[in-house]
Amino acid sequence: MTNGALVLAGGGLAGIAWETGVLLGIQDVEPEAAARIIGAPTTLIGTSAGSNVSAQISTGTPLDDLFERQVHETTHEVYVEVDFDAFMATMAAAHSEATSPDDARRRIGTIAKNTTTADRAVRRSIIESRLPGMNWSDRDLRITAVDADTGVPIVFDRTSGVSLVDAVEASSAVPGIWPVVPLAGHLYIDGGVRTLANADLAAGFDPVLVLIPQPERTAAGYSIDPAELEPLAPSRVHVIYADEAAVAAFGTNPLDPGVRKPSALAGRELGRAVAAQVAAFWKG
Repeated sequence: MTNGALVLAGGGLAGIAWETGVLLGIQDVEPEAAARIIGAPTTLIGTSAGSNVSAQISTGTPLDDLFERQVHETTHEVYVEVDFDAFMATMAAAHSEATSPDDARRRIGTIAKNTTTADRAVRRSIIESRLPGMNWSDRDLRITAVDADTGVPIVFDRTSGVSLVDAVEASSAVPGIWPVVPLAGHLYIDGGVRTLANADLAAGFDPVLVLIPQPERTAAGYSIDPAELEPLAPSRVHVIYADEAAVAAFGTNPLDPGVRKPSALAGRELGRAVAAQVAAFWKG
């Protein structure tokens, strides 16, 4: 039997808080199952918000501590004003005009490079505040990003020659909102530019648990394309989507630090509710 994989998708500060809450909720009810899901030898695959959470748990930071950070009033996070309708329209336009997926991502990369954002030193200090250190652990942790110049996706791991902070910063570089990240002669943007979860990267692992901080269906369609899960067959796959309480907690700006506490609490309640089902699934 192959090792399992935990896939954590993007979703801003709301996503970080919610994913942390879901995992802690599972631990509240099924501590042994939670230990198997987040512990070695499970492979961790993180995108954007999920890269932060996967990096945190890869270093052994207890979920209780991570959750406390999300519900605490004091934070290093900063407020960012974002018009998400305009943001999504810009992303959709890049895709509609593109000749290929790489071309779409390249167009988005151009937007990212040409947009004035917060200073990179400020952004990097935020990422550093979330992580316990610069170094990778010996866990199999895979963090996604996209080359802003070519549109080609990349997966960083402990053999990539970049620090953990660099990888997470690149994976979380939301185009047009946070600065592009220069690494080894390349510029990188958010791994979610490829897909929200990059769940297909878990092909060959069994079982696979995927956390998506969005409802299964949105006005624009599925939050994760069902085709993204097809490469995982014949492995067992379980996806946890945000419920109504979580969506309400996320509000209209998932990058607002004010959504952290309600999102974490909503995630924890959902985690508790699905814990028995998840434990049975993971056990097989």
